[in-house]
Amino acid sequence: MIIISFVGFSNERKLIQKLLIHVKNTRITPMRLHRIYYPFTASLGDSVLIENERAHYIRNVLRLKAGRKLRLFNQQQHEYLAEITTINKKNIELKLLEAIQTIAPSKLDITLIQGLSKGERMDYTVQKATELGVNKITPIISDYCEVKLADKRLQKKLNHWQNIALSACEQSFRADIPIITAPVSLDDYCQSSRCGILLEPEESRNIHAISKHQWRQFHIVVGPEGGWSAVDLHKLKATGLKGIHFGQRILRTETVAPAILAAVHSLWGDFI
Repeated sequence: MIIISFVGFSNERKLIQKLLIHVKNTRITPMRLHRIYYPFTASLGDSVLIENERAHYIRNVLRLKAGRKLRLFNQQQHEYLAEITTINKKNIELKLLEAIQTIAPSKLDITLIQGLSKGERMDYTVQKATELGVNKITPIISDYCEVKLADKRLQKKLNHWQNIALSACEQSFRADIPIITAPVSLDDYCQSSRCGILLEPEESRNIHAISKHQWRQFHIVVGPEGGWSAVDLHKLKATGLKGIHFGQRILRTETVAPAILAAVHSLWGDFI
């Protein structure tokens, strides 16, 4: 047996130690499959041409190249393993290689009526409500609402919220896309009878008081940053909504929606 000793060869020994450390720290990890939404009608084996903002996102943000694979899903809740075949400055072409089973939508049909709040607070609400399975989000304008949206700014905000919802669907592996409607006034909302939950800190009942209802289609109504006025509460309760408090602590408006959604899923939905 031949024994090679590096005694006296300090430079060679240091070089080998560095090489060993480099090999140890270099790990080959599998490439992550990005999940992308795009409205298309193609079927397995077909090609899909992606244009505009989605093409920009794949090419310039994700920096994917020809030959890379990703998960592509559409508005019909169809999802495929797809491979990028052509990529240029105008569009990206993908081939649909394999159908992928999507996650079933929530068995609860929930509409979130959210008091219109400022900037990132509303963004956070849209993101988390989407991750937690709401079917529709409608901002509501009440007495203490601090946000005013003119027509041009309103359309820009709606597009912004829809993009946040799409990103949340991509991240959470949700296949159905929630509807985000234009804000409504509280008076218009209260024109019809409603079934659901009204969050009100001063209410004596808690969520256990409504657990017997076993609703499958209902509204959750959350106030804005300034809370509800007495007039707001009177009008909302007249629609048939069930008022409840949600613990002893006063939560921020952007915290309420994800918290109550998690609670109702624990009662009737995906968490049981």
